[in-house]
Amino acid sequence: MPDGATSDARPDAPPGCTRPSLDAPDLKIYVQDVVAQLATAPRSLETQRSAARTWLSNKLTAIGWQPQLQQYSTGANVVATVPATMGTGKLIVLGAHFDSYPGSPGANDNASGVAVVLAVARYLKDTPCRTAPVALVLFDEEESGLFGSRAYAQTLSASNVGAVHTIDQVAWDQDGDRRFELELPTTTLQAEWTAAANVIGVPIRVTSTSGTDHESFRDLGFAAVGLTEEYVGGDTSPWRHTSSDTPASIEPYLDYLVLASKLTGQVILDEVSP
Repeated sequence: MPDGATSDARPDAPPGCTRPSLDAPDLKIYVQDVVAQLATAPRSLETQRSAARTWLSNKLTAIGWQPQLQQYSTGANVVATVPATMGTGKLIVLGAHFDSYPGSPGANDNASGVAVVLAVARYLKDTPCRTAPVALVLFDEEESGLFGSRAYAQTLSASNVGAVHTIDQVAWDQDGDRRFELELPTTTLQAEWTAAANVIGVPIRVTSTSGTDHESFRDLGFAAVGLTEEYVGGDTSPWRHTSSDTPASIEPYLDYLVLASKLTGQVILDEVSP
């Protein structure tokens, strides 16, 4: 557990089954650093994506997980599976694409989503009791056609997966309303995210937006949902897919990225901790 963080347990949790505080004192610094380092350059060409995979693998290893590359014909996803420590719950998938649009450093799209996945990876490391495995997946080639998420989805069976959550663009909140959008949730997933949002204290809006990685899973019958900033609501980065999507452009909204990390962490911990 990061220095200064506190643990808590649900009143009916088994002995020793604590949960990490979502308010890790270094969380803002951590997500800022992930974005700053990952978004130093575009991640579109294979050489750029290969370097990013190495960096991401090292970050997951530093947390304490064992990443592997899932190769497919035109790229490779970075996957770390967090095992269950008790129970036999179905696999939970949490993912974000790490590639960027050609010529764009992709700080918001989508180093921000990667930062959320890595923040949740840290929460899971400090959750000793886990009733289901969690696949942390950093998808390749979203920008060129969802190729990475489609390749990963095809390795799974919907009957063995409890839920899929994908994170894409969660670092722009110019109007300061702290609102997030849920893209095409099932009824159950909408209820889960709404409950978590109430705990974190952020508003959410349901939309019918597709066109990002959760689509790959929904097309194959998985229960899947995407989290994003107010793409439909209009409070979204004007620098998407441009050279101006830099770490500096989202620096005013780092507190919003922290909220995205805490919100997603609340959802995942509610799904896998007793």
